[in-house]
Amino acid sequence: MKAKLYCKVCNEAFGDSIDDEISKQFGWIGTLLNIKRERSKAQPYEVKELKSGTTLLLDGKSMKRKNPVVKVVSKDGKKLDFADVTARSEQELKKICTSIQRRYEVPGDMKTFQDVHQGPTEAERVMMIDNALLRRAVSKIAYGFTCIKLPESVIFSAAFEAVRKYIKASDKPALACANFAHTGFMTDHVRPIHKIHVALNRNRGLLVGYVSLFGIYRFTVLLAEGFKSELEWPGLDYTFDAVRREQVVGNDNFRAPQLTRENVLHPRQSKEFIQAELDKGHKVIENYVDNYTYLGGKFG
Repeated sequence: MKAKLYCKVCNEAFGDSIDDEISKQFGWIGTLLNIKRERSKAQPYEVKELKSGTTLLLDGKSMKRKNPVVKVVSKDGKKLDFADVTARSEQELKKICTSIQRRYEVPGDMKTFQDVHQGPTEAERVMMIDNALLRRAVSKIAYGFTCIKLPESVIFSAAFEAVRKYIKASDKPALACANFAHTGFMTDHVRPIHKIHVALNRNRGLLVGYVSLFGIYRFTVLLAEGFKSELEWPGLDYTFDAVRREQVVGNDNFRAPQLTRENVLHPRQSKEFIQAELDKGHKVIENYVDNYTYLGGKFG
């Protein structure tokens, strides 16, 4: 799904703020799945080893330390008393050792050995599943999709003014929310799909957007209030298989739940329920990634 909807200035501003927040919080799933990007390479992401607390980088294929560990002891600042170096490669080790030898004028070769961690490695990653920037980001996604599907005269009507202002610069009042209670249809619990759905509640004059990322993180967006339509029309849908890089054709006769404003912005969902839904989504990833096991999560 490609379309130019924003000017260069706005697009760059969004890219550095709300779009970047999507990548920051959820982009690591794409790296884990080794999904190729059109404009850039998948970025390695940080995890913390539970046993040692060491920060590691995972690039989707292998895991390594984020930084080398260098311990140097010199009581007088001139003579080397002790040095312990843990490097990430033989080349890096040689470079660090050479630097130490030159600094302290140490003759001869330094003793080295290779330490291979056989695994498995238990690690954790701290992330946000809902915050002000993410809400504006998913609102931009849902509104952008609506812009492609509805006539210009409708898109630029007063009914959409609130969501436009919200996306551009305002955090309050919030017009989106992480919603696991009313978005079960946004994932099939089989594939890590991206999905956008827009549904009309004609009786209440509401246009509701749904956004799902990797079939795990799900949101609802209040796109418009006081939305008038003489006809009832089917939901607008776009589903994309993130791994296969192809659109998934859905059921044209499907009708999303008729949500109220309260359902969209203040869904009743316990932490236990949200955690269970997140666990289901992450378990799907196990089927796509070798040597990866999801051990569960918890709210901080």
